[in-house]
Amino acid sequence: MSDNERVRLTLEERLALAARSKSATPEAAAAMVRRFYELPAGCIFCGTSDVDAMNELTGEFWDVPRVDVDSYRGFCPSFLMAMEYDNDLVLGSWRPEDFDPDRLLLSVRVNNALVLLGEILLDQVMGRQRHKEIYHSLRMTLRQYLDALTGPDFLRSESETEWFTAWREKILEKMDGDQSLAEALAGVLRRYVSAWEPFDRLNHILHCLGGLAFHLEKEGTRYDVDRCSDEDAALVLTTSRTEKAKAAWRFRRALRRFGIGKNRRELPKADQECQDPREYLLKLALEYAPDLPDPGSEMEAKTLRSQIFIPHWSRDLDALGRLLENAPFPEFEPFLKGCPDRDRLAEAIREINAAVMDLYMLWVEPYLWLEGTAAHGNK
Repeated sequence: MSDNERVRLTLEERLALAARSKSATPEAAAAMVRRFYELPAGCIFCGTSDVDAMNELTGEFWDVPRVDVDSYRGFCPSFLMAMEYDNDLVLGSWRPEDFDPDRLLLSVRVNNALVLLGEILLDQVMGRQRHKEIYHSLRMTLRQYLDALTGPDFLRSESETEWFTAWREKILEKMDGDQSLAEALAGVLRRYVSAWEPFDRLNHILHCLGGLAFHLEKEGTRYDVDRCSDEDAALVLTTSRTEKAKAAWRFRRALRRFGIGKNRRELPKADQECQDPREYLLKLALEYAPDLPDPGSEMEAKTLRSQIFIPHWSRDLDALGRLLENAPFPEFEPFLKGCPDRDRLAEAIREINAAVMDLYMLWVEPYLWLEGTAAHGNK
């Protein structure tokens, strides 16, 4: 493009041009990636709140000798250590065809840590929270980035090279290699959000069910205060429940094993002036609407963040299914009709696993094989 042609560009066209890769050659793309992985890890975070959020997930490993937050490549082993600690995975056996459709591939916290990393990097490469070094280091196409990740700086073993190559071919089958890295990252998170939504809807309905169970329990519970025959003895509180209240209590305890209502204050409850708590809670359950923005759209920095974390109960669909099938009251039936069915949840888990594996392969796995990074066989 000549200088005269550049002058005639509109503002929108100039912004689009600026967003394109400046990596004219594979060597230039490799140099940009090298600049990125040598940056201090703190540069990727968009403020203290991001540091605190990631610290909650992987921070227990930040002081381990294998982890060095003075560089991005040194920070990445914290994800691997969390995976090893939670899952005892042999990462070389990761293949999409081996995914268990009923279980998350990773623990909930590692899943959420990788999603948080993706959100942070997306804000950086989209320019929403611009750190100039990161923004300029990652201005390339997906194909250029993938090519750079197979360069001489990344010293994989033979089996890991085969594994990365196979994954690279698969991701280029489903994603345009000529799109910008920002667009590719937004696409991965878009797939994740679509798969996350059924779990969030189920989580919302289960919380409403917990609130209804608590209401029925209170309705059928009587508290009596008695004094012992000994006049100096303290008062004794006795609790008696109807059969319905006992069933509601047992159901609420079962929900707690899925992380629902461990703190009763988290359960929704009807306002004091509400004449029919059951109707209120049913209306609340059926009004679920996440209304999340598209990850690739124009939005404020940090908009998604923990909003799209996977809840901690989502790991055993069979146990959850048995619990809902044995829900004790007819009052629960309208709630249960709004729950996503098991097939939909299993498909969502497959999509979540695939999206999170892509995040791992794009932003963690390559940096575990850099010379000088203690990871995999070089522990």
